[in-house]
Amino acid sequence: MDDLRHLPGWRLLGAYPDQDSDAVGSWLLHNNGEALLLEVPPGLTVDDVATGLASLGAGLRYVTASHGHEDHFDPNSWKVLEEAYHGTHFIPPTDTKEASDTLLTLGGEPLWLLKAPKHSLSDTVTAFRGVAMTGDLELGTPDSVNDEVVPATKAASMQYLRNFEDRTGYHIHTIVSAHLNDFRQGVN
Repeated sequence: MDDLRHLPGWRLLGAYPDQDSDAVGSWLLHNNGEALLLEVPPGLTVDDVATGLASLGAGLRYVTASHGHEDHFDPNSWKVLEEAYHGTHFIPPTDTKEASDTLLTLGGEPLWLLKAPKHSLSDTVTAFRGVAMTGDLELGTPDSVNDEVVPATKAASMQYLRNFEDRTGYHIHTIVSAHLNDFRQGVN
């Protein structure tokens, strides 16, 4: 867990709900005074986010989640954050059967949202500063813990992710899963 706290531009707010063995990490990605909140699990509070932003000297520009399952995208927490952070761009998980890229900027630096349905139809991998947060995507296997996505879509999504660097010229060197149980550095 200590390695996770030392990723440049990535601040782990905590794992929620507290003390849960299957907790989800909530992150502030930040650069030049701007931040994106990644993952809005149950138990995340406005105070948690405000404290993290204050420690970074950053304003909240975006909020998103890796997919629409409630342990990553709690509708109640999302609503409270929307009420607290007017003017922030909220990007909710949306279902799709097609992989796609969205390029944002965060403090002038590229931030990629990569739609790649495999675990759920709303799966989105977030890439920033060479680190990719994979949500609940199981890497290295065509399988998933559920059958929400058909095998052909899973295979197409994984091929799409494998081709990301060739398509964009952007290199990923580190991956981390939403549940903080898969952390790999020096990946290609």
